[in-house]
Amino acid sequence: MHIPKNFPQFENNPALFVTSGRYEADFFLALDGVLELKGQLKMPPREEAKEKQGFVNESRGYDLGATSHLERYHEDLKKKFQKNFHALVHDFLASYPNMQEIYIFAPAFVIANLEKGLSKPELKKIRMEFFKEEIKKNPLEMIRRFWEIEQRAINPNPPLKDEEKKILKKPRQSKNLHKVP
Repeated sequence: MHIPKNFPQFENNPALFVTSGRYEADFFLALDGVLELKGQLKMPPREEAKEKQGFVNESRGYDLGATSHLERYHEDLKKKFQKNFHALVHDFLASYPNMQEIYIFAPAFVIANLEKGLSKPELKKIRMEFFKEEIKKNPLEMIRRFWEIEQRAINPNPPLKDEEKKILKKPRQSKNLHKVP
């Protein structure tokens, strides 16, 4: 999809926009006025892990208790997702050697997990992190949000409107009703 003209066009310098949830991620490449979906990573938890999650441990004919492997399964799934995410980011950076900017849209705990798997040069390319998941929304919303924050950083005080200027030009009137002798 084409990026509107009032937003940055990313000419000659591609940027990677990543939107991620706990077990899924979409990778968008912005280059020469076009935002294109270049990759997806989906690793949904298995259904049978929810159903068969425990067993009874026995010793000498006595039931000692039940244990669950569900947490261990989710930890393994997070590590696999982190490893596959790192591989995809590494492939994008290898394919586009002049890419200097990565923007990540994900909840804070997901970003922390994703950053653990990235190398230092890849971490340096992360320019902004947005603590919102944008997977289900329009991808152009990511560029709009990035552009607004960048403009606020460049020009923190927007120009005053005419009405605001009139209010500021009025002299202050002191309302001392009582004079002290």
